[in-house]
Amino acid sequence: MRVGAVLRRVHGAPGNDSEQAHQTTVIQGMTVDFTARRIIIDGSDVDLSPKEYDLLFYLVRNRGIALTRDKLISEVWGYDFFGDDRTLDTHIKLLRRQLGDYAKYIVTLRGVGYRFEKA
Repeated sequence: MRVGAVLRRVHGAPGNDSEQAHQTTVIQGMTVDFTARRIIIDGSDVDLSPKEYDLLFYLVRNRGIALTRDKLISEVWGYDFFGDDRTLDTHIKLLRRQLGDYAKYIVTLRGVGYRFEKA
């Protein structure tokens, strides 16, 4: 029984489908897979830097919410980040370039920060 319990913990319970554990969000032709850290746009994988993934994931998880620059920097880079707001702007610019037509969902809020629009 003990061996069986250990095997269930390591391999998961029978009938526990790992597909159910994937957290994904689909926005028209863009699929954001949080679990696998993948962005699929129109059937093609998009290769992002680790910070671009973190930034996009945070924006998508907080869709429709106005996020200040300070909030984004503290949540994505960490509270002890010592740098400039322009770092965030540069990463947003690079992220928009990678997203192509889906860049329109990242909206700049002048004097505040950014918001990921609901599709």
